[in-house]
Amino acid sequence: MTDRAGTLALVRAYHRAWTSQDFDEAGRYLSDDLRTDVPINTYGSKAEWIQAVRGTRQAVTSIEVLAEFSNDGEALLLYDMEIKPIGDIRVAEHFSVADGRITMIRHVHDTAALRAAGFGREAHRQD
Repeated sequence: MTDRAGTLALVRAYHRAWTSQDFDEAGRYLSDDLRTDVPINTYGSKAEWIQAVRGTRQAVTSIEVLAEFSNDGEALLLYDMEIKPIGDIRVAEHFSVADGRITMIRHVHDTAALRAAGFGREAHRQD
């Protein structure tokens, strides 16, 4: 178990790494058996997640952290992210941490703008 301060420090370091485009550093904070739960797409490995984060970061024009919370082994970041050409998205990102690594990342955000821009499995479905 990781204490509250350690959990938040780890999550902040991960967030700072990916937002500054240091994806190798971001990957060092993630468990090799990382699990993700996100509303768009599915990622089966840490490598797939980092590749998706890399692609997302290329489209992001700004990120503003609004709030952060943690307890032993869990943390939550709430942030606004502007993505070209989609616009603003508010993301709640929940982390589970064990043994000094992030073991699970869960995103909660409205996907309507992303799906309209062609992201996600259902975006390519024709009725």
